[in-house]
Amino acid sequence: MRSDELNPNPQAFLYGIAASVRDSALLDTAQCFRRVGENTGNLAFHYAIRRQLGLRRRVGWGACAARVDAAGKVAVLPCANQVGDHIDMAAIAERMAATRPAIVALGLGVQAGAEMGMPEVPAGTLTWLRLLADRAPGSAPNISVRGEFSRRVLESLGFGDRVVTLGCPSLFLNPDRQLGRAIELRYVEPKRICVVSGHYQWTGLSRIEASLAAIAAQTGGSCVMQSPLEMVALGRGDAGSVPESELAACRDFCAPHLDIEQFREWCSRHALSFFDVCAWMEHFRRYDLVIGTRIHGVMLALQAGIPAICIPHDSRTLELCEVMRVPYVPADQIIDGVSRTQLSSLWRFDGAMFDRNRAELAQRYRDFLHGNGLSDLGLLRQEGGRGELGVAGLGKSGSEPAE
Repeated sequence: MRSDELNPNPQAFLYGIAASVRDSALLDTAQCFRRVGENTGNLAFHYAIRRQLGLRRRVGWGACAARVDAAGKVAVLPCANQVGDHIDMAAIAERMAATRPAIVALGLGVQAGAEMGMPEVPAGTLTWLRLLADRAPGSAPNISVRGEFSRRVLESLGFGDRVVTLGCPSLFLNPDRQLGRAIELRYVEPKRICVVSGHYQWTGLSRIEASLAAIAAQTGGSCVMQSPLEMVALGRGDAGSVPESELAACRDFCAPHLDIEQFREWCSRHALSFFDVCAWMEHFRRYDLVIGTRIHGVMLALQAGIPAICIPHDSRTLELCEVMRVPYVPADQIIDGVSRTQLSSLWRFDGAMFDRNRAELAQRYRDFLHGNGLSDLGLLRQEGGRGELGVAGLGKSGSEPAE
């Protein structure tokens, strides 16, 4: 394999978090949580982008300007839901303004309620968006957004000519062009369930969460915790670090029928957290169905070929489900919770449509990258091909390069 195939973008670098937490077992939960950007779901799209573009270097958003400038000429910026009234990006804009590289932003989203009303965007965030738009490597759009709602909001803010709707790069982790068909064929009456758990402060979803957690327990399944810190700690067997009041709130959210000591035992049996994407996907392979409110947990299950259902409750997850054809049921349709016998009625999935849509998005993603002077290592395997680069491996061993 030629070195340029493994490093097709020698002038580009990842501007974000590492694709996994090295030596996570040796670190405390707070350290691990900071390194994933305070949500383990962030690992999914950082991992995907780094592998799809073969990026060999990385710097964090908090790096000094000199280190950013030394990393390369094009910063590939994995984004989350940084647009909305919940955050002001002024400090980040000021830090990035001191750097020189061009910027290609991937997966930017707008955060709003399920009704998808136009949010109030702080002045600092507008400054940050202008910086992104002005730092395009060329004349092509350099900001990909997660869905049509995000595109409409950015268009209303004057950035319509800089954005393209592509969903999330995690859609292309699996190289199989017929992944949807494989998922559809795999679906059976679910006997073992994994839940991708929400945030314990989402109290309006507590009946949904408690019902799913009960199904996971009944079926010998698991609940994967992505955020916040307290729930990730429970998933690591670190309940002793969680203050009693927060522990009780987590209990009320996941298993309100248990007392605190019973809940500790429940967590030791069923709660898990991951700081490595491949290990996370391997875990999902043990289940008939993955379900929950966390879109990136659902995405990793689908990429592992496992049937999965997302339960969107806001614009962040709903628009991603819509643009990527991810199976979903809106939270307000099951707000009182679900039973095990109801799960099959929630499964609505057209594998052929998923595959067609995925192929179209892959081509748009490729065109977006090429328009910004970037190459990909092969987003989807060609039919009949070996597909060794289908997941854009950074090397034959699949190992990460040194940073």
